[in-house]
Amino acid sequence: MAERIRQRHLSANAKAVEAFFQRNLPPGWLYEYADKKIILTRVAPVYLLALPREEYQILSKSSLLRRAHAEGKKLTCAIEFMVERHDDAVLVRQSIRQYKTIRTDIAAAYARLNLKHGCADKTLVECADGKGASGAAAREFLRTRKILNQKLAITPLYRIGTLYLYPKKDQCVLPTLDWYVENTVVNESEHMLPFEAAEEIELIFRNLETLRLWD
Repeated sequence: MAERIRQRHLSANAKAVEAFFQRNLPPGWLYEYADKKIILTRVAPVYLLALPREEYQILSKSSLLRRAHAEGKKLTCAIEFMVERHDDAVLVRQSIRQYKTIRTDIAAAYARLNLKHGCADKTLVECADGKGASGAAAREFLRTRKILNQKLAITPLYRIGTLYLYPKKDQCVLPTLDWYVENTVVNESEHMLPFEAAEEIELIFRNLETLRLWD
């Protein structure tokens, strides 16, 4: 009875948003929509474990998980969106255009400094700690990225009906998937365990791509 009453008070847009996430969330994740916010929460906690790449690669899955429980940082994994209705499509396009320009500039700096080759077997942080041309290039990129990242505002990146979804900053997402480059609670030197948690987040992102506002 309470659920039927709740559903009657939802708008068509709110029902569409709820239906999308109920269809596309991995098992073990909860959906909440209230006060113009969407919150996706993983029921089971995750652990963040900072390990050198070479050590991470030689340990078994079970060994890594045991070590994460013993030494890692326990985290309730949640992803939040602000939800707003917009009738001004021009303003939305302007926000997205600025977002895309900054992200393009960050990618261009990475390519210009040849970091895909120079830091191929290391994270950027690890590479920046090194000596030589690669270390210098990584440090320059991190400085450039920080300056550009400060210009990245929360942006309406997805839409369902006439509702726009703004991913918030400081979310439980993988660094490679972070909308705002340096605003994830997971550091680039940390690994998320269990492995299934990272796979679930990647699945959520793939499903969100169907709602993205540009090609």
